Amino acid sequence: MSTYEYVGDTENISQRHLQFVSEVLEKHGYTGKQVAVTSMGKVGDNYGSYAKRFSAEFENGKVFKMVAKIAPPNHYLGVPKQQNDLFTNEMVVYNEILPKFRQLQESAGVPEEDRLQYPHCYGTLSETQNEIILLEDLDSKGYVMLDKRQPLSDSSIKAVLHSLANFHSMSYVLKNREPQTYDRLSATMVNAFTNPETASQSQMMFQAAWNDMKAVFDNERHTHAINDTLQHLVEVGMHIQTADRGSKYSVIQHGDLWTNNIMFQMQGDQPVACIMIDYQLSKESLPAADIHNLIFNCTDYKTRSKHYYEWIDYYHSELDRCLNNFGLKVSYVYPRDKFDADLKRYGKPYLGMAFMMLNVLLRPTQEALQMSVFESSDMTKMVEGFGMQNLMEQTLDEIKKRVDGLVDSCFEYGYLTEVPKARFK
Repeated sequence: MSTYEYVGDTENISQRHLQFVSEVLEKHGYTGKQVAVTSMGKVGDNYGSYAKRFSAEFENGKVFKMVAKIAPPNHYLGVPKQQNDLFTNEMVVYNEILPKFRQLQESAGVPEEDRLQYPHCYGTLSETQNEIILLEDLDSKGYVMLDKRQPLSDSSIKAVLHSLANFHSMSYVLKNREPQTYDRLSATMVNAFTNPETASQSQMMFQAAWNDMKAVFDNERHTHAINDTLQHLVEVGMHIQTADRGSKYSVIQHGDLWTNNIMFQMQGDQPVACIMIDYQLSKESLPAADIHNLIFNCTDYKTRSKHYYEWIDYYHSELDRCLNNFGLKVSYVYPRDKFDADLKRYGKPYLGMAFMMLNVLLRPTQEALQMSVFESSDMTKMVEGFGMQNLMEQTLDEIKKRVDGLVDSCFEYGYLTEVPKARFK
């Protein structure tokens, strides 16, 4: 049992969770009696875990805050084993991978402002169905989460690409300096989307999404592209990611890069820094996957049209700059022609993933999917939860506009190919 009185929103927190939190607070010398608990975010902000803030006030008035990621009682991937895999992914990232990357940067004399930034991890518990991760509260450093329904600006995307290139570069450095360590760490990462046990469930959800989209999208060129992409998403996506694991060019990637998994430090309306969070879907893959996730899910057609190629150039140049700290050259580590080819090869599968994501992230709070949908083992309930039939007209219009623009962009970048009009019939 815990040694403190937890006051506030303790729903979905088990006694084992509270016991673990108490152990961490005791290690930090907290001798008070009460700990305040509040829920973080709104409905639709987070689906892989419950997020809680624990606040403890010391006698000197100092307030110690931790953000807790707590496993739901079930998970949309079906069984506790998959849920534990996802929490284990994130625990490995916070406990081993990020500290190792930063230690390499410190040893190489990389300036503090150029080192990887991430929330300090106070402790993790990996017991199945009692998983919990305790992290530094970035709010205290002035970091904020932006509105998931608003497209990110050019400056925000560049801030994320700067951090992403830094993160990716360290996989290449670790491969070069300590290949056995890289192999050990990357081998622990589980790719949820290549799990054959859940492939049939994923296929059902993609098919349901296509059935809904047919009623929303009336442009034949676009509906054909959506149909073609979703029909082949699971099979093609699994094949590509399985084939590329262990590639010379693969890295430990973030795996779920969208607005709610990025904290920004702002000056006025301009970002001055960002920190990536939520590594549950982290895995070994190619950098192109993270880049497509970010750009497809978080930008609109107008901004992409102005800056897309600039963003790609910027990422690759930042990767080179980070590698130079270790005497490595991007032309050898990840040549531009190989990078461009990977972007094209990954374009179509990640476009399909974006169709699913946009259906979820563009919903306002009152229409957001409930956590119960993801906790359910009832596939019918899950499919109904993802359905678009009952969304407000304004929400449907926003989803349609973003998806239409994304399809147009992918035609322009060569990720989709035009089909003769006769094929539409």
